Amino acid sequence: MGKILSVANQKGGVGKTTATFNLGSALSALKFKVLLVDNDPQCNLTSYATAHSDFFTTVDDMYVTRRKPLELDELVQIDKGLFLLPAEEGLVGAEHYLAVRPDKEYALKNALKVIAPEFDFIIIDNPPALNMLTVNGLIASEGVIVPVQLEFFSLEGIVFLQRTILSLQQKNPGLKLLGIIPNMFNDRRKLNWEVLGALKKEFKGLIFETKIHDSVKVAESSGHGESIFKYAPKSRSTQEFLNLAKEVISYVEAW
Repeated sequence: MGKILSVANQKGGVGKTTATFNLGSALSALKFKVLLVDNDPQCNLTSYATAHSDFFTTVDDMYVTRRKPLELDELVQIDKGLFLLPAEEGLVGAEHYLAVRPDKEYALKNALKVIAPEFDFIIIDNPPALNMLTVNGLIASEGVIVPVQLEFFSLEGIVFLQRTILSLQQKNPGLKLLGIIPNMFNDRRKLNWEVLGALKKEFKGLIFETKIHDSVKVAESSGHGESIFKYAPKSRSTQEFLNLAKEVISYVEAW
């Protein structure tokens, strides 16, 4: 399959990193080989996925000092079939170095090109901003997954991200919006249903049927540094992420 996907939303607090880690864990549970890339200076994916703090190779290196592609033995294995390219706090200064690189928009794509065929999925967790790190993530990717909280500002944010995707298609012609995840959903909130209806009307065929419900278990799992699959394997959230992974697979297979 060999697909590179970006998880992106310029709005913070939408559960982007949680969605990235648990979607990657779900795909791994379904026997796919998955690489997660922490492309966010907040390093939340790295903190979530591993207790390690001293890494030989990080995504920071790809932007600042590194000019050769990654090799498999440089990645951190966090579970069977699940790997991580971690980030460190130095990533916050990477844009300064990227500004003077001739390949400034392609640094991450070039870093992944050798190992990409080794994985069924590579999922990039991008910062909640449209900066050069996000541009690198999008140019390296074939599809974009957008987790959203169901409030009326969500519509505006997705429209803006869609324009960004269109603007980058000259440099990455295959890039497209793969799907939108209704995240942190609350069945009892009328607003959630209203916004979901508006999104389905505006973005026909792009809203995943699976809703990821607001869950204490998911919040607790991140605090314990474990995927929902390890922390609460029999929870509703675990089944929801498995369902989401199956939808992602079907979307990708339909390309």
